[in-house]
Formats: sequence, structure tokens, C-alpha cells
Amino acid sequence: TSQLPPQFKTSIEERPEKGSIPRGKPPGSPGATRQEPEKVDREIKLALPNNCGRCGKRLIKNKNYRLVYDVVMKMITTEFEYEDGYCPNCGEYHVNTHPELPERGIFGFNLQSLITEIRHNFAGSYDKTNRLLESLFGVCFTAPSLNDCIERVAEQLEPSYENMKDKLQKTEFNYSDETSWFVNGILMYFWLFVNSMFTFVTIQKHRNRRVLIDIFGEKYKGTIISDCFSAYNEFAENFQKDWIHLLRKAHFETEKSQNDDIKRLFDELMNLYNAMKEFLEKEPSIDERKKKYKLFNRKLDAIRRYQWKSKPAQDIIANWIEKYEGQWLTAILIPGIRLDNNIAERGIRPLIPTRKLLGGHRTIQGAKNFAIIETHRQTWKMHDKSTYNALVEHLVNRRKEILI
Repeated sequence: TSQLPPQFKTSIEERPEKGSIPRGKPPGSPGATRQEPEKVDREIKLALPNNCGRCGKRLIKNKNYRLVYDVVMKMITTEFEYEDGYCPNCGEYHVNTHPELPERGIFGFNLQSLITEIRHNFAGSYDKTNRLLESLFGVCFTAPSLNDCIERVAEQLEPSYENMKDKLQKTEFNYSDETSWFVNGILMYFWLFVNSMFTFVTIQKHRNRRVLIDIFGEKYKGTIISDCFSAYNEFAENFQKDWIHLLRKAHFETEKSQNDDIKRLFDELMNLYNAMKEFLEKEPSIDERKKKYKLFNRKLDAIRRYQWKSKPAQDIIANWIEKYEGQWLTAILIPGIRLDNNIAERGIRPLIPTRKLLGGHRTIQGAKNFAIIETHRQTWKMHDKSTYNALVEHLVNRRKEILI
């Protein structure tokens, strides 16, 4: 039920009376105790005296252990002395370097990753980013230097970004969603695609089919999981439309009209969705999927053919179920995809503060840099990696590749 919008969950009136349920997790729930670290950096041993300080009698002592987590905030400044020169015979230019010496700029790889983390994870403006760095380390930088840092990070990530873009056409499926995004006050669109290997982000001037063709080609041979936005029509080999959007629409009309007819339609759709969701959670075989597909298809067809009397119910049947016939049960047949588009929507949701607090971006290049970095951040999250550590590792490896 956590995947459903709030309006589909138990209402406040239906919940138990306040105070009737004990606080805390129910018995048998997974524990939340933090796992002990593999390595302890410091050990401090504290010893009591052998005798009581009050009466002088010998103490009965027990050993206790407690882990304390802390961080050390320290800025490290390194001066690199290096030589450059040229050959007087052939004119070849030579310069020596070091794996920890960035190709350009004054920011080391750890600091580049920290600045990127602040900007993307907390929607931090350059002013707020600068104030935080000054508070933590006593060092401040100019806004242009911070912008240059982000731009250089994007430059280092761009080759792998383009590689992911090339691979999109060959993926088996993609969850897709888009939302408005502003660049220098001009309305543009933030597109996000999620598949089993990576997440891909792009910010485009348009919200139409041309964007999809530029990325996937004229005809995508995989499955697109999306809402009912018309740009996706007949674009891919298979489609899975978002059941949550359908249920949300039916629920909205139920609350609006208070009509028994539309309420019955909502209940029928909700029951079918829950039955399909429960079936998919069992990870069924291909043969089981084919059998259940026929059953679920008959149930959906019965809902479609029923003589609904209210206009809201008729509109949902005509403009949703019939219009996208054959696109509601794809997840039953094809393993690995879901009945909803929550994966893509969850990818967009954390970025809304950047749009609201920072107003998007000032330049096209800034928007492109954001898309490149966010593509990698969300991909690393998919694979349970630390976005900070993964970026440091990538920057270090890219530098090594250049030196080789």
C-alpha cells in the first residue's frame, strides 16, 4: 500500500481510535539496529579505580562498549611544483603531472564531489554552498569558481553520459516521465528515463514526440512504461500505462460527483489492480503469466463492456481504457516491469526543490551540466552506491586514463 497515493489508503475516519495502538513497530518487524563497522579508527579505554571512592570497598566492575560516530572537518591544501618545457628540435611541448593534480582548476577531487553533492542533494545555491564551505572549513570561494567546478565535473562525466544515451535504444524497457523546467525564465522540459541498468536525464526545449525520436530513433523496439501523454502513442513496440494515474482519475471523479456508478467503477478497477499486483509479487513463471493474462484481460474487458450510466464513468472508459486498449496488462506478460510508473516519478520528485528554490538554470549549458551529473547520481543510487564516493572514484579514474 505504500506505493499508492494517499487518497487510496485508509482514511482517517477508518483508522483505529487514537491511543488504541501501541507506539512503535509491530512485533516481528525488522530491527533498525545499526550494523557495527568493519573497522574502528580509534579505541579509548577508560578504567575505574579498584576501590570505591566513598567507602573504600573493592568495586565489582563490568566491561561496556559503545561506538561513537564523528567526523573531522579539515581542508587540505597541496602545492604541486611541476615543470613544463618544449623540445628545441621538434617543438613538442612536455609537462609533468600527478594523479591527484586536476587537469584544470584549484579544486581537488574530494572537494569537487562535495560541492556537487551540496548543489544536487540539497538544491544549494552558489551563495549557500559558499557559506557552508566557509562555516565548515574557514575557506570561501567565488560563485564563478564554484560554477567552473560544476562545469568541469560535467565535462569528466560527459563521455559516459553519451555512452548511456547510445545504449537507450537497445534497452528492453524504460520508465518515462517528464515535467516542466525553466532555463533563464524560459519554459523547457525535464525528461527522465529509467531502465534496469541506468537512469538517463535530459532537459529539452520541447515536450513532444521529436524528443523521443532523437533519443530512441523512429521506433523503439522495447517497452515504454508511462502515463497517457499523447507523445508516446505508437512510438514503441509495447506499452504499459500507469494504473496509478487511472485510479487517481477514477477516485477524483468519485469524490467530485458522489455517484454510485462511478464509485462502482473505481472499486472494480481498484480490485483488479490489487489482484494483478498481488500476482506479480509472487514472481510467476512465463506460463503462469500467460494464463493469468487471459483472466485479467477478461475482467478488464467486462469492466469496459459494462453499461455505465454516469458521464464520468463513460469518459474514463472511452478516454482511458478503450483509447489505450492493449496497454494496461503488459506487465503481466513481460517480466521485470510494473503496473505503475512510480520509479520514474520518484526520480523526478527529489529534483523539484531545484526547480522551485533555484528557479531551474540560467543557461542552456548549466541545464546540460545538471542533466549529465544527475544521470550519474541517480544511476549510482540505483546500484546502492554512495553518490559522493562514486563521483570521487570516477574523477580519479578519469585522471588516470588521461595520464596513461
